[in-house]
Formats: sequence, C-alpha cells, structure tokens
Amino acid sequence: MSRYIARIIRALVVNTLCFGGGCGLLVFIFFVVVGHDANAAQMAWKAGLIIGLLSSFLLLAVMLPLDFSTHLFLAKGLYKEIWDLEQTREVVVTGSAKDVTQATKQALLTVPCIQSVSVDTTSNVTKATTGASWRSPGEELIVEIASMQDDTWKLRCISRCTSKNAVFDYGKNYENVEVWQKTLHESLASGATPA
Repeated sequence: MSRYIARIIRALVVNTLCFGGGCGLLVFIFFVVVGHDANAAQMAWKAGLIIGLLSSFLLLAVMLPLDFSTHLFLAKGLYKEIWDLEQTREVVVTGSAKDVTQATKQALLTVPCIQSVSVDTTSNVTKATTGASWRSPGEELIVEIASMQDDTWKLRCISRCTSKNAVFDYGKNYENVEVWQKTLHESLASGATPA
C-alpha cells in the first residue's frame, strides 16, 4: 500500500510541475508579448502553480476513486499484491512438460485483449503481450516454468505494464494473473495448487 501511495504522490508532483509549468510558461509568453508587463514572471509562476494544483486535484478526484474502486471490485476478498502494478502468481502443477507448456499457453490465450503468445522451449519461458485499452497502455505477461521433481513443475506468472511511467492500471495486471491462474487450474484440475 505504501508503494501505491508513493506512486500517487509522485504522479501529483509531476503533474503539478509539468502541466502547471507549461501553463505558467504560456502565461509568461502571453504577458511578455502582448502586455509588455514587468511582472510577467511573477504572474506566470502563480498561474502555473494554481493551474498545476487544480489539474492535480482533478486527477486525484477522478482517477484515484476509479482505480481504487476497480481494484476493490476485482479483488473480491483476495488482496494479495492488489495495489502493485506488477502482479505475480506462483502455481505448482503436475504433468508432462508438454502438457504443462500447452496448458500455460492456453491459459495465456484466455487473458483479455491478448495479442501474441510465444513459447521458448529452451529456457522454459512463455511470453505474451496484450494490447492497449482504456485501463492500460498494454501489459507483458511472462510465465517461467521450473522443474521441481519428476512431472512436478513450479509456474511463475508475472504481469506488468509495458510503460514504465504508468501510475494506474485499474486492476488490469491483477485481472491478467487471476484469469491465467483460474484457467490453468481448470485445464490441469487434477494437479494444480497455489505455491
């Protein structure tokens, strides 16, 4: 939760300084060019600060409740890592390597907005990407398959935003790993257990 709050504070500071600074620069140019005002710099930084704070308040008032309610709605009581942008799930399954790889691929194909799935059999990694939506600029899903014993495998699914600057994902990464895990359990119902 502390990382979530830190991301929100960072977004508010960046929005205030960048958007407010840009607006302040426009006000400065306007007063210098049109008004030939000697107090243009003072008026510009005040206008920039006010406009930046208003836009940050609007961001906080609209985007935060939307993200917050989406996370809580999707969680349905399961709050493991819900506030993190990068979501991880680990599952232990039994079966042949071919069956586990096929089930992993099929589970990734059921994730909403999936665009491509690629399987690297040499490193036992399956990768997938999703397209952009209103909730996220796109996600990357990576499933690592590690052998534990004969016909027992540990699967680790990671879902993260493709953009490093994302502040809100509206629960999209959480939904990705939960859909993957649920579908994997259904296809390998005999031997899939959370790690």
